[in-house]
Amino acid sequence: MLSEKENIHRVKKVINDLMATSEKSIYVIIDGDRTIIPTDSTKFFFEYLNLDFNHIKSIFKQHGYSYAAFYNVAKYYSKIEKKKYKLACAESAKYVEIYPEFLSFMDAVKSEAQLILVTSGIAENWKNIIHRYSLDYMHIIGGSYFPEDNFIVDMNAKGIITKALRNANKNIFAFGDSMIDYEMLNHANFSYLVVNERQNKDLIPLARKIAHLQQISFSSYLHPDIPVSYLKKVQKQIFDSQYES
Repeated sequence: MLSEKENIHRVKKVINDLMATSEKSIYVIIDGDRTIIPTDSTKFFFEYLNLDFNHIKSIFKQHGYSYAAFYNVAKYYSKIEKKKYKLACAESAKYVEIYPEFLSFMDAVKSEAQLILVTSGIAENWKNIIHRYSLDYMHIIGGSYFPEDNFIVDMNAKGIITKALRNANKNIFAFGDSMIDYEMLNHANFSYLVVNERQNKDLIPLARKIAHLQQISFSSYLHPDIPVSYLKKVQKQIFDSQYES
């Protein structure tokens, strides 16, 4: 069994290795499901394999957002035969649509910032999505399939990644949508709550504890009392901070 302590050690190594290869002082960390895309990409994976998503729901119902929950989800995926798993990831990725606004934003800032997609979902699925959109300049941090991955990304791991960047004096812009992203958003320099189809109901009770949090919405819905921002405005902030540094 992969202990939580060992998982933390491996996550720290991943982000430290990335920083060792990048000279950029600005990092843009983006969550995957329901942040950079409107939906949960795993639903296409489950539909392709004709699996019951209630198995995943029952794990989170039993364990909450704990390390044990994400570990058991990874164990569930890891039981799928490798060839079948990879094919499902490749095929289901074809149905995922990234917000056009995020595509324009990432293309605009890629020369100034190191972009990272941090996912607690199916990492292999996201590798295919990123490749399909020619976003290969974007680094993916994720783990969900033990035959290939040696760590998992839970809520704590997202916080560890962000704190490691802060400790290295990086300027961090973070985007997330759910409770899983709380630690990441809390520790980033600039944090953005992307309004999702569930109106972020799991995160909202704690969201207002993040004093610098702003929201970005691609729909007509906005949360009261949380400042509104736009990707064009964030883009300008990134360029301004690069000039200042």
